[in-house]
Amino acid sequence: MGKQGYSKGSVLMKSNENEENQTSVGIVLISDYDFTSDVDEVAWDFYLKYYGENLCQKNQNNFLFSHKGIEIYANGDVSFNIDSTVFNKGTKLYESIFKETNVSEELKDSLSVMRYSPMNISIMPKTGGLNIIKKSLGNDRFDTFAYFINQYYEGFKTPIINAGSLKMGIENRLILEKFLDSYNSAIEFFEDIYGLEKHFVNKLIRSGKRTIIKKEDYCYYLKLAHDYWNSRLSQKKIQDFLDKRTIEKYKNHLNTILNEIEILENSINKQ
Repeated sequence: MGKQGYSKGSVLMKSNENEENQTSVGIVLISDYDFTSDVDEVAWDFYLKYYGENLCQKNQNNFLFSHKGIEIYANGDVSFNIDSTVFNKGTKLYESIFKETNVSEELKDSLSVMRYSPMNISIMPKTGGLNIIKKSLGNDRFDTFAYFINQYYEGFKTPIINAGSLKMGIENRLILEKFLDSYNSAIEFFEDIYGLEKHFVNKLIRSGKRTIIKKEDYCYYLKLAHDYWNSRLSQKKIQDFLDKRTIEKYKNHLNTILNEIEILENSINKQ
C-alpha cells in the first residue's frame, strides 16, 4: 500500500477535441505524475471508474467490492512494488541485488513513474488482510502472490488463510475465504481484479515459483513487470481513463524500461 496524499483537481473532463473517443468514464489525467499513491483521492477515482458498479464508496474511508453478490471491504494496492530509489542503498530485499550495479537514471526514473501508475495499482480485499498476506508471501512479489492464489484454488489454502497478520481474528479470514471462493480459479480472480488474460496469469504463476537471488533473476522480474504494465495499458478501461498524450508518455517510459534493462543485462553478462 502506498503513501497518502490527496490532490484535488488533479483530474479533468475530456476536452471537446477528443469527443470521438469519449466514453462513460469521462475523465483523464493532467499528466502521468498525478498518480503518487495507491490510496489517495486520485487512485480511488480511478478504481471507481475501472471497477464500475462492483465497487462503491460506503463512507469517507471505506469502499466495498462485490463479486457474485459476495461483498468485501477493499483497499488500494501496488502490484509490482519496485522501489527504484533504493537500488544503490541495499535497504530492501530485491532492490539490494543492484547495490553495486550501475543502474541508469533513465531506468530508475521510468520505474518510478510506473510504480503508482494506473497500470500498477488495483483494489485488494482489506477484510482478511490479503494485502498483508501478499507482502508476507515472497516479500510482496506479485508473481509469487499469483502462484499462491493459484495454489489456493488447487486446494492448498493454508498460505492464504493462515498467513499474514498474527493479530487478526479468524472471522475476518473466513470472510476473505468466502469472497475468494466466489471465484472458480486464479484465472478468474486475476481477470476480474486486474483484467489479465489467461496466458499472462499462467506466466505470472510460473514465474512466482522462481527465486530472485541474482542480478539476472531481478532483471527478469523487471521485464515481467514491464510486460504486465504494457498489458494493462492496452486495456480499454485504462485507455478510456487517460488522454492520448498521457498514454504516449507511458508508452515512452515502457520503451525506456525495456531498452535500459537490455543494456543493464549486457553489462552484467560482461562482468
